[in-house]
Amino acid sequence: MNTLRTSMAAVVAVALAAIGAWPAHADGNASLTGTVLTAGGEPVAGAEVSLPEVRLTTFTDEDGRFSFAGLQPGDFLISVASARSGGVVARVEATADGAEPVTLTLDKLVHSHGITVTAAGVARGLGEVAQPVDVLGGEDLLLRKQSTLGETLAQQPGVTASTYGQGSSRPVIRGLGADRIRILENGLDTGDVSSIGPDHAVAIDPLAAERIEVVRGPAAVLWGANAIGGVVNVLDGRVPDKPAAAPVAAVVELEAGSNADKRSGAAKLDGGGGHFAWHLDLYARDQDDYSSPAERPGHGGEPETGTVENSWAKAQGATIGGSFVADRGFIGIALGGYETEYGIPGHHHHHHEEPSVFKEDHEEEEGGVYADLEQRRVDLHGQLDNPFRGFSAIRLSAGWRDYQHDEVEGDEIGTRFTNEWTETRLDFLNKDVLGFDGTLGLQYSHRDFAASGDEAYVEPTETTKLGAYLFEQTELGPVDFQFGLRYDNQDTRSSDPDLPDRDFQTWTGSVGVVWSFVDSWSLSAAVNRPERAPTAEELYSDGPHAATRAYEIGDPDLDTEIGAGLDLSLRAAYDRFEATLSVFATRYDNFIYLEETGEVIDEFEVLQFTQADAEFTGLELHGHYEILHRGSSHLHLGFSYDRVQAELRDTGDPLPRIPPQRGRLALVFMSEKIDARIEGWWVDEQDRVAEPEAPTPGYEMLNASFGYRLFAGRTVHELILRGRNLTNAAAYNHVSFLKLAAPLPGRDIALIYRLLL
Repeated sequence: MNTLRTSMAAVVAVALAAIGAWPAHADGNASLTGTVLTAGGEPVAGAEVSLPEVRLTTFTDEDGRFSFAGLQPGDFLISVASARSGGVVARVEATADGAEPVTLTLDKLVHSHGITVTAAGVARGLGEVAQPVDVLGGEDLLLRKQSTLGETLAQQPGVTASTYGQGSSRPVIRGLGADRIRILENGLDTGDVSSIGPDHAVAIDPLAAERIEVVRGPAAVLWGANAIGGVVNVLDGRVPDKPAAAPVAAVVELEAGSNADKRSGAAKLDGGGGHFAWHLDLYARDQDDYSSPAERPGHGGEPETGTVENSWAKAQGATIGGSFVADRGFIGIALGGYETEYGIPGHHHHHHEEPSVFKEDHEEEEGGVYADLEQRRVDLHGQLDNPFRGFSAIRLSAGWRDYQHDEVEGDEIGTRFTNEWTETRLDFLNKDVLGFDGTLGLQYSHRDFAASGDEAYVEPTETTKLGAYLFEQTELGPVDFQFGLRYDNQDTRSSDPDLPDRDFQTWTGSVGVVWSFVDSWSLSAAVNRPERAPTAEELYSDGPHAATRAYEIGDPDLDTEIGAGLDLSLRAAYDRFEATLSVFATRYDNFIYLEETGEVIDEFEVLQFTQADAEFTGLELHGHYEILHRGSSHLHLGFSYDRVQAELRDTGDPLPRIPPQRGRLALVFMSEKIDARIEGWWVDEQDRVAEPEAPTPGYEMLNASFGYRLFAGRTVHELILRGRNLTNAAAYNHVSFLKLAAPLPGRDIALIYRLLL
């Protein structure tokens, strides 16, 4: 810890000295003003206006006006984006004597191919990435936000969640979860222990998120071997990377919900002046036990509905960050903390899976068990633009996480988990080197994990990883060609002298193409060969794990997991219609999973980590059709469908907790002041299950929302009435270990208020 702090301080000092020698764009005497209009000539309020060459961003007022001051005279690239009215990119001139105000007209609704993603390695549009990527932000994120990251993303194409009450839920992508899905916060690992147990929370609260990027399928080249199934990158702006648009800007969100009596609030402040920019966020939530109409086992084995006992949750957190910004880069740091307590429903039930909804080997209750989680974190981010010929930027990211998680029974701590995590990434972004743009990088991480108490099923371990990677892309006429290669060394050691240390060397490669074969149509293909080394828990476990309701035994002789996959996507993007169809198939050699042994220890079924060949196949379809477009008003029909099938190749037996097929239809009306939505979900039954996993019935669910925005200068007030599961449908999440004991919540009516100033 002391070494890390010393290193960070040294890096900050050097970077400040280097960056501080550069001239700042804010020292000029030129200005730029203008107005943003729709195609029908109406002013666009709340549009984002950026000068990317000098890292300045502002927003239009209620009359569509914007202004920039303190510029050097000259031409500037200006970019305007409005989720409801469209976007435009143009060249404009700023002069010392005041140029004539410019008028920028937005000509169409912004489609997904105009959205930039960062999780793809270099900043690229969605339509330029071979691997399927989705971005959740703005109004969509506000309406999707729930108490956990998994639930927030559970309705994205190809994404479900391993729900475990209201306090713990991790994203599952294409049927893969746990260590195969890497969860990042601004490109750095969360440093929690959510990957080793479904009852362990992700140390990110959606209240802090500004934007979430999801990579579906292998992304190990850039993000490491534990991204073999996908990546979730949460962006929160805690380390500013550009000058402040105003001395102080604020966003406040408040929500109250009927189911579980939910209360939550968040405040985000950004500001600064000159070379300095700062960020502050505060958030808190509190919710009681939730209610569900779905029947589940009750006391004595009789079915019951209503309140799901011990499903409450509460959380709070805060972060302060600041950066020094100049024309050629920035250096910044953020200090934050996150705390949460949540009940663990069904913790006392010592069985693996029930054969039906109404049968249960009910044990004497031990009382409500809850988790008490605390994390402290430090993040350092910096970038130097145009450092030398051939490179557009050098980017540094470093983080430290101090994590503690107690499982409390009554007044006693039954099990304590601790995890200290450090990570450093150094990326060299090359530009037009032999026609290629891309990233060359190094990544280091160290994990010091320990568990103590009644359910400490693994001895303390240390895991050190060192990786080197290359990702490049080039344009060959209508074809965008992309390839990547990565090498990782993983050293895993147990404190038990009787267990062997394991060293793994893994290689990962990917090749992708995006072919724009006709106007508005493109075909992308990605071939991936990822490798994943076993985790410490898969190697060394030996004890009861209540979350999986089993006694888990590791295998210190496990081999590297090797995948070989193909992704194909067909995209169509017209002014009024956009759709993407993706199909995928991935084969795994030495796929690691828990296998039943038939033995019982202390009323826990014994499961052994073992390996076999497996196969995952599926498809995803999503898009929208614009029914009506008049001025700033849009009415469109959204749709999505996804399915996945996973099985052992040798036997054809299905793997457990694979989500069923599902579909969605949504009718959305958007204007500058009104946002109204209604959507229906259909989720099929899942009866293709592993033994002795229980099947789950299908269900239909109806959601709706209505929002109104009031503009007062540059201040925006937004009030939203949102309803989830309006028909109070009985629903079970097949991916959850508690799918029968803790089904999905029933009807919830929430009132949301958001203030932007």
